[in-house]
Amino acid sequence: MATLDCLLHPHHISLVDTHSLRAKLHHVGDAYYNVDGLPSHRGVLAPKFDVFELDGDSAGWLLVGDLPGIDSADAIKIEWLDGSTVFLRGTITTSSIPTFGEAGSRIMKTVHKERHEGLFERSVTLPGKADIKGTKVEVRSGVVFVRIPKQAGAEAV
Repeated sequence: MATLDCLLHPHHISLVDTHSLRAKLHHVGDAYYNVDGLPSHRGVLAPKFDVFELDGDSAGWLLVGDLPGIDSADAIKIEWLDGSTVFLRGTITTSSIPTFGEAGSRIMKTVHKERHEGLFERSVTLPGKADIKGTKVEVRSGVVFVRIPKQAGAEAV
């Protein structure tokens, strides 16, 4: 049930503004728009992302997010709900936390923990159709770059 709940109510960014002020006020307190309190979302990191629109020959979008502990694009699973909503998911494990000097040969006992370890998810609804197959992911120093080209000839949503 938790997986279904996460799919139906993800940590979400929407770039489509189709709601009136009245509709937005109607959603205040709506579980879809405030999912952090759901049992299925407790302990699930919702990483912060910036979304940029790209113009010209490389028209599309660039998602830039902080994911410390992720060092490979293979650690990020990308799923598409339709041609304009993308889900980013994965897991940050203790094996992704580097050891320091001789501390790696000793057993470390956690005294205080603020860094997230476990599941992360984020979804973004783009204001147009994407070329799903052209999506590229890069990771540099814990920063994730997701390049999503616009679908040729697609109109804005």
